[in-house]
Amino acid sequence: MKTKALLVIPIVLLFSNPAQGQDWFTGISYGVAFPTSDTKDFTEDTSWRNWSFDVLYQLKPNTALGVNFGWNVFTVITDFDEVSELENVDIGGVKYRYTNSFPMLVTVRQFVGTQGGMRPFFGLGVGTQLVKRSVDVSTFRISGDTWHFALAPEVGVVLPLNSDAKWFLSAKYNYGVKSSDKTESYFGLNIGVAWQTGGF
Repeated sequence: MKTKALLVIPIVLLFSNPAQGQDWFTGISYGVAFPTSDTKDFTEDTSWRNWSFDVLYQLKPNTALGVNFGWNVFTVITDFDEVSELENVDIGGVKYRYTNSFPMLVTVRQFVGTQGGMRPFFGLGVGTQLVKRSVDVSTFRISGDTWHFALAPEVGVVLPLNSDAKWFLSAKYNYGVKSSDKTESYFGLNIGVAWQTGGF
């Protein structure tokens, strides 16, 4: 798949150099997400189950290249009167609808400020996004998977915690380009903690 191939070369470059003397930033974050477009049509509720993992390599004092992996879960419960269509099948009754989104991105971030202090940043992620939709009714499940070319603009700030760790806050818009007649997208607010070596 072409979108998967977009990840290969930057990841190889990111991890192929010797670790000694390099400046790394490894973080994990939790977030709240607000669905938009077709994601909202299928699972319209705000999501409180969102995680992501980042690894950044500092190319220059203010520029970092990295990878981002995420897991975002949207859920909604519908009533007896609503009928949903999934994979060309109509389903009636109490239903649990789920959207699980797994973005896999190569990221570039540009920082401002001085190393060791508060550092606002803006960035862009490019890659692919696997979306798994499902409807549960009683013991039955109908599900479908789609892959999307993905873009994720982001703004945020990194705040010093101690000499080895930092807090970071960010706002990100994950946009999965239309695939199988569906556009998968959502806006997220995230808070995380990161460990660093060297700069940042």
